[in-house]
Amino acid sequence: MNKFFIKESAAIGEKISIQGNDYNHLKNSLRLNIGDRVIVSDKDGFDLQAKIVAFNDDSAELEVIEREKSAVEAELKVIIAQGLPKKRKMDLIVEKATEIGFKALIPLETERTIVKYNHKKKQKKLKRWQRVAEAAAKQSGRSLIPEIRDFCSLSALKELKDEFDYSLILWEDEAEFSLKKFFKQNQPADDAIILLIIGPEGGFSAEEVEKAKKDLQAEVISLGPRIMRTETAGISALSCLLYEKGELGG
Repeated sequence: MNKFFIKESAAIGEKISIQGNDYNHLKNSLRLNIGDRVIVSDKDGFDLQAKIVAFNDDSAELEVIEREKSAVEAELKVIIAQGLPKKRKMDLIVEKATEIGFKALIPLETERTIVKYNHKKKQKKLKRWQRVAEAAAKQSGRSLIPEIRDFCSLSALKELKDEFDYSLILWEDEAEFSLKKFFKQNQPADDAIILLIIGPEGGFSAEEVEKAKKDLQAEVISLGPRIMRTETAGISALSCLLYEKGELGG
């Protein structure tokens, strides 16, 4: 059954509206008719089975038939602060992290970030990455679209500190402390919120790592002896985190 997303909540019997590109996809691409049913996911992570009851000039009206909490979303909430990579690597990171099950992305500007965007370009990139997240969420059966947040510096992450239960920074010069050791030492709750900080192509400087440890009480994490590309590191670490909590069939 085809899936759409809405930005509000809706109860059984209530009417909801599908507009914009989703309306065009529903009516003109899928060629659905009155009486056909679709799945609509709301802002609270509920899956709504809804029946098309009317078409307007620029929207479709649906009635909610069934409503149940999605079993797809991971309880463990992982937010990735990703050092800005070159070219379109961020598209890949957003797409795959959405499929795996992350909650949000913070595009991170660091000391060794190569790409530089002006304000206009940043807004364009944020919209693009949000579209990538939405498409990947639909494809993978997610019930929530990961949030693409505004650009942020490593220093400014300190302002968000209280939002996270744990902060982890991946660093190739860390040799001992692994994700497995982190879980054994901390035993995070099933619904913990974890900030996962990933460097750009050039990685983090020692000064940046020390600052993250001081400002965020970040744990410095190793992913083993092999050096991973920036687009691989976050996806791998996310997979490990969710696997350790039994969110990937473990």
